[in-house]
Amino acid sequence: MNRPAFGLVIAHLVGNALLLYVGYRWLGMSESDGPHLLASISALLLFVFGALWLHGTAFASFDRTGNGSFGSAALRTLRHLLPLFVLAVAAAVIYGLLAWWHDSFQHNAFAIGSYTTMKLRKPVSPSSIERGFHAFIWILRWMVVPVILLPLAAGAATNGRPGIHWRSLARGRSVIYWLEVCALLLCAIWLPLRLVNWIPPVSSFNGQFASLAARLGFGYLLFVAALLSLEFFTASGRPRLTQVSTASVP
Repeated sequence: MNRPAFGLVIAHLVGNALLLYVGYRWLGMSESDGPHLLASISALLLFVFGALWLHGTAFASFDRTGNGSFGSAALRTLRHLLPLFVLAVAAAVIYGLLAWWHDSFQHNAFAIGSYTTMKLRKPVSPSSIERGFHAFIWILRWMVVPVILLPLAAGAATNGRPGIHWRSLARGRSVIYWLEVCALLLCAIWLPLRLVNWIPPVSSFNGQFASLAARLGFGYLLFVAALLSLEFFTASGRPRLTQVSTASVP
């Protein structure tokens, strides 16, 4: 493995573990008074900006226009944290609206089912309308929104605010990329969670502990590998294998 890619993998293995720890501690923090509230806000900001820096560095490292150095990619991303933060806020708003739309559709499904039944003279179950709508929301969550936001994030990590441009969405013209995004997001988020929550039929304590440790370890490695692969395919490049060894002659 070349040095830039090795540094990136180690940074993700260590950095994501630290981020998960900070996020876990933040969930258990009290906000009963001013100092505790300040500590909670500080932990949240550390988590958010740490995640943006870590994964933005991956985008910048995989970009073909860079010089292939992990350190230079990290410094370049550090200068572009503000536009990345704006994109993160936009993503949080979008996914919050999708969650609200998903949970509030039950009454609309009943109304649409009743109206369709009246017009078609054929029973249409509101549950079938709701299942179809939930499938639509699922596609938006796992495919459409990421295909739009990820290339913009890669452009912002590499070039700052000028990188947030419609030209960055050219990657989404490929159907293969849409499938890659959906599959890798499922491998990074959905599959590890299912793996951790799975309880194998093991009765002994030692067996249960070994199973939990193995599932946590494999799920974490799957999480890191899938995210790095997603950032690789989004940036459409790879770290430069070698430095330029010749100089231009005037």
